[in-house]
Amino acid sequence: MTQILIVEDNGEYAGDMADFLTELGHEVTIATTASDMWAALTRTPAAVVVLDLGLPDEDGFNVIPRMRQLYPEIGLLVLTGRVAFDNRILGLRLGADHYLTKPIKFPELAAHIEALDRRVRPAEPAPAPSKWTLRVSARQLELMGKVIDLTEKECNFLHLLTINTRPVPRQVIVAGMGGDDPDASRRVDMLVYRLRKKARTGLGQDLPLRSAYGEGYSLSAGFTLA
Repeated sequence: MTQILIVEDNGEYAGDMADFLTELGHEVTIATTASDMWAALTRTPAAVVVLDLGLPDEDGFNVIPRMRQLYPEIGLLVLTGRVAFDNRILGLRLGADHYLTKPIKFPELAAHIEALDRRVRPAEPAPAPSKWTLRVSARQLELMGKVIDLTEKECNFLHLLTINTRPVPRQVIVAGMGGDDPDASRRVDMLVYRLRKKARTGLGQDLPLRSAYGEGYSLSAGFTLA
Protein backbone atom coordinates (compact mmCIF):
# COMPACT_ATOMS: atom_id res chain seq x y z
CA MET A 1 0.00 0.00 0.00
CA THR A 2 1.24 3.45 -0.95
CA GLN A 3 0.03 6.71 0.59
CA ILE A 4 -0.76 8.92 -2.39
CA LEU A 5 -1.75 12.58 -2.56
CA ILE A 6 -3.44 13.59 -5.83
CA VAL A 7 -3.24 17.32 -6.56
CA GLU A 8 -5.69 17.95 -9.40
CA ASP A 9 -8.21 20.79 -9.90
CA ASN A 10 -10.51 18.63 -12.04
CA GLY A 11 -12.50 17.03 -9.24
CA GLU A 12 -14.18 14.40 -11.41
CA TYR A 13 -10.89 13.29 -12.96
CA ALA A 14 -9.21 13.24 -9.56
CA GLY A 15 -12.06 11.16 -8.14
CA ASP A 16 -11.84 8.59 -10.94
CA MET A 17 -8.09 8.35 -10.45
CA ALA A 18 -8.47 7.98 -6.69
CA ASP A 19 -11.12 5.27 -7.08
CA PHE A 20 -8.85 3.24 -9.36
CA LEU A 21 -5.84 3.53 -7.08
CA THR A 22 -7.90 2.75 -3.99
CA GLU A 23 -9.15 -0.45 -5.59
CA LEU A 24 -5.50 -1.46 -5.96
CA GLY A 25 -5.09 -1.13 -2.20
CA HIS A 26 -3.49 2.31 -2.01
CA GLU A 27 -4.48 5.04 0.45
CA VAL A 28 -5.42 8.14 -1.51
CA THR A 29 -6.09 11.79 -0.57
CA ILE A 30 -7.22 14.49 -3.00
CA ALA A 31 -6.35 18.19 -3.04
CA THR A 32 -7.74 20.53 -5.72
CA THR A 33 -5.48 23.52 -5.02
CA ALA A 34 -1.89 24.10 -3.96
CA SER A 35 -3.12 25.49 -0.64
CA ASP A 36 -5.10 22.32 0.00
CA MET A 37 -2.02 20.28 -0.91
CA TRP A 38 0.25 22.03 1.61
CA ALA A 39 -2.42 21.65 4.30
CA ALA A 40 -2.87 17.95 3.49
CA LEU A 41 0.87 17.31 3.71
CA THR A 42 0.98 18.76 7.22
CA ARG A 43 -1.89 16.51 8.31
CA THR A 44 -1.11 13.23 6.59
CA PRO A 45 2.22 11.90 5.36
CA ALA A 46 2.41 10.96 1.68
CA ALA A 47 4.86 8.67 -0.06
CA VAL A 48 3.97 9.86 -3.57
CA VAL A 49 2.41 13.11 -4.80
CA VAL A 50 0.69 13.15 -8.20
CA LEU A 51 0.85 16.82 -9.21
CA ASP A 52 -1.07 18.65 -11.91
CA LEU A 53 0.78 21.77 -13.04
CA GLY A 54 -2.31 23.83 -13.89
CA LEU A 55 -3.56 24.65 -10.41
CA PRO A 56 -5.87 27.62 -9.83
CA ASP A 57 -3.84 29.27 -7.09
CA GLU A 58 -0.20 28.43 -7.88
CA ASP A 59 1.65 27.24 -10.94
CA GLY A 60 2.97 23.72 -10.55
CA PHE A 61 6.44 24.73 -11.70
CA ASN A 62 6.63 26.89 -8.57
CA VAL A 63 5.38 24.02 -6.40
CA ILE A 64 8.04 21.52 -7.48
CA PRO A 65 11.18 23.20 -6.03
CA ARG A 66 9.37 24.12 -2.83
CA MET A 67 8.15 20.54 -2.48
CA ARG A 68 11.70 19.29 -2.95
CA GLN A 69 12.95 21.65 -0.26
CA LEU A 70 10.27 20.89 2.32
CA TYR A 71 9.66 17.18 1.59
CA PRO A 72 12.79 15.78 -0.09
CA GLU A 73 11.79 12.20 0.72
CA ILE A 74 8.48 12.32 -1.17
CA GLY A 75 8.19 10.81 -4.64
CA LEU A 76 6.92 13.54 -6.98
CA LEU A 77 5.10 12.55 -10.15
CA VAL A 78 3.87 15.29 -12.47
CA LEU A 79 0.71 14.48 -14.45
CA THR A 80 -0.20 17.35 -16.75
CA GLY A 81 -1.62 18.44 -20.05
CA ARG A 82 1.53 20.43 -20.80
CA VAL A 83 3.08 18.15 -23.38
CA ALA A 84 5.81 20.45 -24.77
CA PHE A 85 9.28 18.93 -24.62
CA ASP A 86 10.70 22.03 -22.90
CA ASN A 87 8.09 21.72 -20.14
CA ARG A 88 9.07 18.11 -19.57
CA ILE A 89 12.75 19.03 -19.27
CA LEU A 90 11.95 21.93 -16.94
CA GLY A 91 9.78 19.78 -14.66
CA LEU A 92 12.46 17.12 -14.31
CA ARG A 93 15.20 19.68 -13.72
CA LEU A 94 13.17 21.38 -11.02
CA GLY A 95 12.93 18.10 -9.14
CA ALA A 96 10.05 15.96 -10.44
CA ASP A 97 10.83 12.25 -10.41
CA HIS A 98 8.47 11.43 -13.29
CA TYR A 99 6.81 13.70 -15.86
CA LEU A 100 3.71 12.15 -17.45
CA THR A 101 1.22 13.75 -19.79
CA LYS A 102 -2.54 13.44 -20.12
CA PRO A 103 -4.37 11.49 -21.26
CA ILE A 104 -2.92 8.45 -19.52
CA LYS A 105 -4.36 5.05 -18.77
CA PHE A 106 -4.70 4.55 -15.04
CA PRO A 107 -2.91 1.15 -15.00
CA GLU A 108 0.15 2.86 -16.49
CA LEU A 109 -0.08 5.62 -13.90
CA ALA A 110 -0.33 3.03 -11.13
CA ALA A 111 2.78 1.26 -12.44
CA HIS A 112 4.75 4.53 -12.34
CA ILE A 113 3.53 5.23 -8.79
CA GLU A 114 4.47 1.78 -7.54
CA ALA A 115 7.91 1.94 -9.18
CA LEU A 116 8.50 5.37 -7.68
CA ASP A 117 7.39 4.24 -4.24
CA ARG A 118 9.83 1.32 -4.34
CA ARG A 119 12.67 3.67 -5.19
CA VAL A 120 12.02 6.39 -2.62
CA ARG A 121 10.92 4.13 0.22
CA PRO A 122 13.50 4.00 3.03
CA ALA A 123 15.56 0.85 3.03
CA GLU A 124 14.60 -1.76 5.57
CA PRO A 125 16.97 -1.70 8.53
CA ALA A 126 19.48 -4.49 8.60
CA PRO A 127 18.48 -7.31 10.91
CA ALA A 128 20.04 -7.13 14.33
CA PRO A 129 22.81 -9.64 14.89
CA SER A 130 21.79 -12.76 16.71
CA LYS A 131 21.96 -12.52 20.48
CA TRP A 132 22.17 -16.31 20.86
CA THR A 133 25.45 -18.14 20.25
CA LEU A 134 25.79 -21.91 20.29
CA ARG A 135 29.39 -22.96 20.90
CA VAL A 136 29.29 -26.50 19.59
CA SER A 137 32.80 -27.65 20.48
CA ALA A 138 32.57 -26.22 24.00
CA ARG A 139 28.92 -27.34 24.38
CA GLN A 140 27.85 -23.94 25.61
CA LEU A 141 24.96 -21.58 24.93
CA GLU A 142 25.70 -17.86 25.26
CA LEU A 143 23.33 -14.92 25.51
CA MET A 144 24.60 -11.36 25.97
CA GLY A 145 27.69 -12.40 27.91
CA LYS A 146 25.98 -15.07 30.00
CA VAL A 147 26.92 -18.71 29.35
CA ILE A 148 25.44 -22.05 30.32
CA ASP A 149 26.94 -25.49 29.81
CA LEU A 150 25.02 -28.03 27.77
CA THR A 151 24.98 -31.79 27.76
CA GLU A 152 25.97 -33.53 24.54
CA LYS A 153 22.36 -34.29 23.68
CA GLU A 154 21.20 -30.74 24.47
CA CYS A 155 23.94 -29.32 22.26
CA ASN A 156 23.19 -31.76 19.43
CA PHE A 157 19.48 -30.92 19.66
CA LEU A 158 20.08 -27.15 19.38
CA HIS A 159 22.65 -27.65 16.62
CA LEU A 160 20.13 -29.67 14.62
CA LEU A 161 17.56 -26.87 14.92
CA THR A 162 20.11 -24.17 14.10
CA ILE A 163 21.20 -25.68 10.79
CA ASN A 164 17.61 -26.26 9.61
CA THR A 165 15.40 -23.42 8.43
CA ARG A 166 12.27 -25.54 8.66
CA PRO A 167 10.90 -27.35 11.74
CA VAL A 168 12.78 -30.54 12.49
CA PRO A 169 10.32 -33.47 12.63
CA ARG A 170 10.00 -35.12 15.99
CA GLN A 171 10.86 -38.52 14.52
CA VAL A 172 14.20 -37.16 13.30
CA ILE A 173 15.01 -35.95 16.80
CA VAL A 174 13.86 -39.24 18.30
CA ALA A 175 16.04 -41.16 15.84
CA GLY A 176 19.03 -39.12 16.90
CA MET A 177 18.41 -40.04 20.53
CA GLY A 178 17.97 -43.74 19.89
CA GLY A 179 14.88 -44.47 17.90
CA ASP A 180 14.69 -48.11 19.03
CA ASP A 181 14.23 -47.00 22.61
CA PRO A 182 10.49 -47.05 23.43
CA ASP A 183 11.13 -44.18 25.86
CA ALA A 184 12.91 -42.00 23.25
CA SER A 185 9.90 -39.76 22.65
CA ARG A 186 9.48 -39.14 26.37
CA ARG A 187 13.21 -38.44 26.64
CA VAL A 188 12.86 -35.71 23.98
CA ASP A 189 10.13 -34.09 26.06
CA MET A 190 12.33 -34.22 29.16
CA LEU A 191 15.30 -32.81 27.24
CA VAL A 192 13.23 -29.86 26.03
CA TYR A 193 11.84 -29.27 29.51
CA ARG A 194 15.31 -29.27 31.10
CA LEU A 195 16.76 -27.09 28.36
CA ARG A 196 14.02 -24.47 28.72
CA LYS A 197 14.47 -24.42 32.49
CA LYS A 198 18.27 -24.20 32.20
CA ALA A 199 18.08 -21.26 29.80
CA ARG A 200 15.54 -19.41 31.92
CA THR A 201 17.57 -19.90 35.10
CA GLY A 202 21.07 -19.44 33.72
CA LEU A 203 20.51 -16.85 30.98
CA GLY A 204 17.50 -15.00 32.35
CA GLN A 205 15.48 -15.41 29.16
CA ASP A 206 13.17 -18.00 27.67
CA LEU A 207 14.72 -20.18 25.01
CA PRO A 208 13.31 -19.21 21.58
CA LEU A 209 12.12 -22.72 20.95
CA ARG A 210 8.88 -23.32 19.09
CA SER A 211 6.98 -26.59 19.23
CA ALA A 212 4.44 -27.13 16.44
CA TYR A 213 2.13 -30.10 16.73
CA GLY A 214 2.65 -32.47 13.84
CA GLU A 215 5.68 -30.53 12.52
CA GLY A 216 8.34 -30.79 15.19
CA TYR A 217 10.62 -28.18 16.74
CA SER A 218 12.14 -24.99 15.39
CA LEU A 219 13.88 -21.87 16.66
CA SER A 220 11.99 -18.57 16.60
CA ALA A 221 15.23 -16.53 16.70
CA GLY A 222 18.51 -16.77 14.84
CA PHE A 223 21.44 -18.58 16.43
CA THR A 224 25.12 -17.98 15.65
CA LEU A 225 27.30 -21.05 15.55
CA ALA A 226 30.79 -20.80 17.01
